[in-house]
Amino acid sequence: MRWKRKAAALLESALIALSFSGCFSYHELENMTIVTAVAVDEGQNGKLYHLSFECLNMSSGGEEGQQGTQPVILESEGNSIFDGVRNALTEASQKLYFSDCQEVILSRKIAQKGIRKVLNWFLSDAETRVTLRFVVSEEPTAAELLNQKQKTAQTPAFEISGALEEAYTDSLACLPLKLYEINNVLSEEGDSLTLPGIRVEKEPGKPSWIRLGRTAVFRDDRLIGWLPENQVPYFLFVRNRVQNGLIVPGSRMPGVTFEIVESKTDLDFSLSGSVPSAELHIKSQVTADELATGQENGDLNSPAFSELEKNARNTVEAGVESVVRYVQQTFGVDIFGFGCKISKKYPSEWKKLSKNWDGTFRRMKCRADAEIKVRNTSKLVERDAAQ
Repeated sequence: MRWKRKAAALLESALIALSFSGCFSYHELENMTIVTAVAVDEGQNGKLYHLSFECLNMSSGGEEGQQGTQPVILESEGNSIFDGVRNALTEASQKLYFSDCQEVILSRKIAQKGIRKVLNWFLSDAETRVTLRFVVSEEPTAAELLNQKQKTAQTPAFEISGALEEAYTDSLACLPLKLYEINNVLSEEGDSLTLPGIRVEKEPGKPSWIRLGRTAVFRDDRLIGWLPENQVPYFLFVRNRVQNGLIVPGSRMPGVTFEIVESKTDLDFSLSGSVPSAELHIKSQVTADELATGQENGDLNSPAFSELEKNARNTVEAGVESVVRYVQQTFGVDIFGFGCKISKKYPSEWKKLSKNWDGTFRRMKCRADAEIKVRNTSKLVERDAAQ
């Protein structure tokens, strides 16, 4: 798959770069332990944090097909993230090197207590990158995700990195945020944080694998719930973060699948009443990848294709309006950034609205207006409707 090739290339590039004498801060490779992922759990024995570090064992040649490295898990505890990192030296006997760290995995309990203190160290450390991504474990602990025996030769860190990239760019399954983006959301008025959820899938007698799941929803920096997987694609439409993916009308038009080529969402507000209303204008271009037998192939001007576009439009509009209502009623926090956009476009009105934005957000009306254009049927596959 595409992301596996990218992950392998990234790992190879990192190892080659680090092999030169002029590496970051002039540290020698043999004096460093390269960290590729960190799992953050609750501490034990009076400590606040239990940290698990996935590290590359540079002294191991690895087996064929494993990019020449074997992951090693180091563990430590501390009353701060920095304290835990320093305490890990007793096990690693070398400085932990974070410039190639891909992800930080947060346990549910850590996320429920608040993640700002965790973020602060990664924001302030000289080696960690602001492009570092954070996810929330749906398992009892975050460490479980690093301790799984993988179905592929990839380490868990690169498995997660590839899954995040593929899920966002190809399947509308998550909105991965980098460290600087998370910090921006937490610093903005009128916006609430979401992070991808991730879990372990298991089948009897087979190696487990890592899978993206629901989306974690936060009030300020604390986890308060989960957005269901089937709502996530429409959440991405609202946030104007759709890159690719599928529109499946389902019962509206069985046997039909559209692939999104490009999409853009514009947002307008009406502030005439006591509660603002939002109107989303969605313009998407799609290809008809799959049609049921009996539908006309190739003629984009036919009545059949007009009906296809209508059903695709209805599917997107209904999904977008549904996810907004669900979030309003279930969480009451503005994960769509409506308030942030109002604050920038109507700063004087925002001064009044910001005093009770969560309450105002719950009462907002939202209407979606979608325009779906079928670009071509280059990948069209006829299916027998009787099957």
